[in-house]
Amino acid sequence: MQRFGPVHRRQREQLLKLVTKLEVHTVLDVGCGSGDTLAALAQAMPHLALSGADISSEALAMATQRIPYARFAQLDSQREKLDQQFDLVICNQVIEHLADDTSALRNMASMAKRWVLVATMRGRMRPSERAIGHLRNYSDDELRGKATEAGLEVVDLFGWGFPFYSPLYRTIIESLPSGPPGGKFGTVRKTVANLLYHLYAFNLPRRGDVVTMLARPQAFIR
Repeated sequence: MQRFGPVHRRQREQLLKLVTKLEVHTVLDVGCGSGDTLAALAQAMPHLALSGADISSEALAMATQRIPYARFAQLDSQREKLDQQFDLVICNQVIEHLADDTSALRNMASMAKRWVLVATMRGRMRPSERAIGHLRNYSDDELRGKATEAGLEVVDLFGWGFPFYSPLYRTIIESLPSGPPGGKFGTVRKTVANLLYHLYAFNLPRRGDVVTMLARPQAFIR
C-alpha cells in the first residue's frame, strides 16, 4: 500500500511539494518503514542528507537496501530520541498508531532544528483503520493541542482527499465484501490503483481527511 496505493502516492507528492519550499539540508523520517518517503525525497532533492528511524529492524533492513547512502537507527519514538538534530523531522502516517503520541511528538520536537512535518488522519475512524493498528483519528483541535503540549507551534494544518477520497467514499469501500484494498498488488490492482491515482489529481486543495501539519519547535522560535 505504501508503494502502490494511490492515496499514499498522492500524499508523498504533497509532502515533497511542501518540503521543497523549506530551507532544509538534513532530514529525519521517524517511522520510516521500508523507506518509501525517503526514497521519494532522495529522487526529488538529491542534495538532502537523509536519515530514517523505525522500531522495526526488518523495516530498517529493507530501507537500507533501498537507500544505502542514508543513515538509519532503530528507535521507539515514544520513549527515545536520537542524540542529534535535523533541519526537518518527518512523521508520515505513524502517530495514529502510537499509544503515547504526545511523547513521540515531544521527542520529534527535540530532534528538530527548524521544522516538524506530520501526516495523519482526521475524522471518524473506520473498522479497517482499527484493523491496521490505528488507535485514533484526530480532530484539528486535538492535533493542535497535542502539538502545543509537545513544544511545537503549528504553522499550517490542512487536509487532502475531497471529494474523491471523501468520508462517503471511504464508508462505501468499507461496506464492500472484500473491504478496503490491502496486501500485495497484482497487475489488476495496480491498474485500478493507477486509475484512482489520476482521479485523485482532481481533489480540491486543502480539503479532506488526510491531514498534514507543519510545525516549528518552540525552542527554535525563541
